Amino acid sequence: MDNPIVAWILVLISVTAFGALVYWLNSVMTKARMMMRCPETDTITFVRVARAGAGPAKVVHCESWPERKNCAQGCLVRYHEPTPGLHVNLNALRPFKAQ
Repeated sequence: MDNPIVAWILVLISVTAFGALVYWLNSVMTKARMMMRCPETDTITFVRVARAGAGPAKVVHCESWPERKNCAQGCLVRYHEPTPGLHVNLNALRPFKAQ
């Protein structure tokens, strides 16, 4: 590799590939997570929600409380309010009104 142009092309390809990998991992890791408020504990956490076919959405992982993944899932009332990923809609994080 005595040719400096070839070296620069390899560096450019490597940097582009690394950037694409980081972008892809970030989008895959944060795509299904949403920041939501738990109506039972009134605490804010990241929740991963999935749909089983055409069925309703269901919490499959609650980041702070893994044992709560099969809870009453009242947080899903606000499922469409925050945007997926790390974007936060503060209105969706408002406390649930006491019943």
